[in-house]
Amino acid sequence: MNKKLISVLATIVLLGTLTGVSDAKSSTPFGYTSNGVDIIDFELDFKDIEVMLDVKVSEIPSTIEITFDREFFDSTNLDQDSEFTIIADGDLVYYDEIVTNSKLRTLKFNLSSDVELVEIFGTHLKGITAQAPIIEVTQEIRTTQVEQTGKINELIEQNQVLHEENNILKEENKKLDSRIFEPENLVSALEEQVTNLNTIVTKQIIVIYNWVLDYSN
Repeated sequence: MNKKLISVLATIVLLGTLTGVSDAKSSTPFGYTSNGVDIIDFELDFKDIEVMLDVKVSEIPSTIEITFDREFFDSTNLDQDSEFTIIADGDLVYYDEIVTNSKLRTLKFNLSSDVELVEIFGTHLKGITAQAPIIEVTQEIRTTQVEQTGKINELIEQNQVLHEENNILKEENKKLDSRIFEPENLVSALEEQVTNLNTIVTKQIIVIYNWVLDYSN
């Protein structure tokens, strides 16, 4: 096969590939622009009211701006706009809503390098309405995150208080050490040191138990 024929075939293949990408983009029922990521395919899930995107991230940072016609896909609750929920390979994705009007909503978000599947949940998809608005799930996720953060901060504060109390007890034990070899103070000093040590150990056990219990919940 001569070089000229090879060149012609390569051109045909390249044009076919570019045409396929163009057709794929023009066939989507939503508009989008992307930087560092390509939408390879999409699927509509009318059961869970979601738009699923097969993506390929080519560089970081990668950004997608996707615009939905409200009649096609929307997220509302009691006739008011509610948040979409975006999940990328199982992880919650935070987004900015950069355009909102009576007809359109445009979402902008970033993806990490290993993402392959993006799921965008709403409440209405081509006339089909979700039985339970996904916004409730989003609120539960965020509420749980806030509660866990509050528990962790509380445990950190308890640990700090315990640390300060330990320092005070150490100073008291140093004073007791100076008296411990005085015969008349030997028994009482030892008893006080044992009491202080038991106090430290008991408080440490309580903090560790609470930490493990809250983390497992």
